[in-house]
Amino acid sequence: MRADPVGKYMHRVRNHPLMPSERDEDESDRDSTEKVMKSRRKLPSREYQTATRLGLIAVIISVVALVVAFIAPGLLGPRNIMAQHSVGGPVTIGSTCTHYPGAEVSITVPGAGTVEVSATVGVGISHVTGVSDFADIVLATSTTDCTVNNYTAFVSVPYTLPTDPYHYTTVPLLRPFSVDAAGTLTFYVNGIMSSGADSGDRFDSASIVAVYYSR
Repeated sequence: MRADPVGKYMHRVRNHPLMPSERDEDESDRDSTEKVMKSRRKLPSREYQTATRLGLIAVIISVVALVVAFIAPGLLGPRNIMAQHSVGGPVTIGSTCTHYPGAEVSITVPGAGTVEVSATVGVGISHVTGVSDFADIVLATSTTDCTVNNYTAFVSVPYTLPTDPYHYTTVPLLRPFSVDAAGTLTFYVNGIMSSGADSGDRFDSASIVAVYYSR
């Protein structure tokens, strides 16, 4: 029987080890692959780098916000200051300037600026038909000042209306006051019956607010 040369050749090929040059190339490929994998593991991903940058930015913004919150107010000067007061109960408004006791507000200011004073005043008029009733309500810096100006509020009950001892109305007041220096200021609600004065004409309530604005 003749031997199979092809089979012997395949057997030799399967059992024949790699040549040195082939082994070197194979090991070199493996080393290169390992180096690439290690380098990839060492370098952070783009997502990680982006998250890190955003975190640093957030910390910086927080620090800046704290600095602004604690330092900026001092650099910008004093902030607005507010004071308020209210009172209720009937007090007769006379034919001479009358202060409504308790309808006043005091405010301490640190320097020059403007104090804006607002008030809501309840006024009752005891009206008799045939008599015209006029009340002037003001904000002032003293209890005896009822000077009529552009900030005065007026209550009017025409003589043609029927008698009504409880004619009631609410008037708003708003007036700015210039301040030249630091100090404590007090503002008052005053009134006067310029026509038709009656013992039943009265203040019924008042609320007053003062706000300081620096220059």
